[in-house]
This record gives sequence, C-alpha cells and structure tokens, in this order.
Amino acid sequence: MAESKFTPGPWRVEKSAHFQNTYRVWARDVFLCAAVGWLESGNGTTPEETKANAELMADAPRLLEVLRNLLAYAEIPRSWDGIGEAEQAFTQAHEMLEKHCG
Repeated sequence: MAESKFTPGPWRVEKSAHFQNTYRVWARDVFLCAAVGWLESGNGTTPEETKANAELMADAPRLLEVLRNLLAYAEIPRSWDGIGEAEQAFTQAHEMLEKHCG
C-alpha cells in the first residue's frame, strides 16, 4: 500500500493555555488543528465534548492503522462485491484507507 498522505503519528492533545474550551492537536512540534467549543446560549459543546473531539482527531493515524491491519488480516480484496452489512463495512474501510493513505 502507498505511503500515508498525512502527517505521521502519534498525535497528541494539549489544552490551550490561551483560549477557554479549546484543545490543540499536535504531531511532534507541528500544530495540526484545534477543537474549539463555543459556550454561547448553552448551544455549544461542553469542555468534555471538545476534549473528546480533539482526542478523536488525534487518534486518526492510529484508526487508519487499525483499519489497515483489519483488512490485511481479513484478506478482503478491494473489489469484493456483495450487499451484506459486513461487506459494506469492509468496503467503507477500504474507501477510508484509499482516501487517507492512497
């Protein structure tokens, strides 16, 4: 499989020292993105949700690695045809790997 198109992991989450309800995602010394929760009128995300969003983003490289390993273990070819839920799940996993890893 081709090399990944994204910044390699591991990625980490740090709480922003400057902004309330904000978590930053880093790879080594590279700032990648931030999860920001707005607290206006009670319609925003809670600090717990904002942190969970950042952690999900930071887990992206590991999630792709897990998908790659799962598909390799299952030995399901990319061209597998079928209509079952399991087949759809493997097809979607292949699509995500193709999107992010080539």
